[in-house]
Amino acid sequence: MTLSRHKFSLFILLLLFLAGFLLAGCTSIRFEETTTVEEFQRTYKETQAKEDERLHRKYFSAATLCSPEALDYRLGPGDLIGVTVFEDKDMNAEVRVSSRGTVTLPMLGAVNVFRLTAVEAEKKIEDILRQKYLHDPHVSVYIKEHVSRQITVVGAVNNPGSFDCLNKKHLLDVLAMAGGLTPEAGEVAYISREDSETGETVNYMVDLDAMVRDGNMDLNIVILGGDELFIPRAGHCFVDGAVRKPGIYAVKSGLTVTEAIALAGGLTNYAEEDEIKLVRYVSNGQREIIRLNYSELQGGQGDTIYIQDNDIVFVEISGTGAFFSGSGFSLGFMGTGFNYKTPVK
Repeated sequence: MTLSRHKFSLFILLLLFLAGFLLAGCTSIRFEETTTVEEFQRTYKETQAKEDERLHRKYFSAATLCSPEALDYRLGPGDLIGVTVFEDKDMNAEVRVSSRGTVTLPMLGAVNVFRLTAVEAEKKIEDILRQKYLHDPHVSVYIKEHVSRQITVVGAVNNPGSFDCLNKKHLLDVLAMAGGLTPEAGEVAYISREDSETGETVNYMVDLDAMVRDGNMDLNIVILGGDELFIPRAGHCFVDGAVRKPGIYAVKSGLTVTEAIALAGGLTNYAEEDEIKLVRYVSNGQREIIRLNYSELQGGQGDTIYIQDNDIVFVEISGTGAFFSGSGFSLGFMGTGFNYKTPVK
């Protein structure tokens, strides 16, 4: 009788084991690879090269933005300027541009400076002085307050909006005025500025990551009134499957597969280390899937495969590993028993 009970208990235990094994196996999502790693990387490099070329055609570099021509500010109503006439200090003045775009200067009266740069205003005042009072005048115009045109900051900043620009500001100053970057901020800033000669809007791109992370203060360029700044949000990737903290993570420049897995807390003990899938959506709603081996990724292949926006890193779940991670024995009223709780969420 005792032997029969023992056999029956073993039989029940075996059934539970098989059921748990099948259950664990059913919990794993399977992505079938569609291309090789080599072809995947070749496509990535070609796509990246085309995107870089497109951006360079559409946006100018920060070096162009910092050129003297790009920094010319054109006067408008409300701006405060200081005018110095070196030959006669009594003609010096500190005046604000009127709503009509004029300034009133000693002995000269109203002078129209609307849409003139400081250099152009200097030349105009010198010409008037030469015609009326002085043989060879020398004039300096300094813009003390840039009020006529506000700076607009939108995108991934804490306090987007428009801000008065009383004087020249640098990029970091303007970002501070907007409350700083949000955690979701991307790694570039796009700046739109009106060309001082043609009046057309010109777009520029500044590498924020190189400025902040690498300390390249040459990129901390001057921002003028009328400039518009857009800080895009960083892309996101999805890390799921047999990782400790599945979720959505920001894609920063140079984020690799191994780093994405590390952000998600690393692999669980029921991960299939040779069945890591990287899923990338391409044109026409299609997707490319490659299979990676975790041991080969570390310090090698994984450090050359970079994550893009909307990529999925999925670590396949081992059925046996999931089962043994969730199974165990317990002592109860009737003695030793078997319990199972799937660790796969």
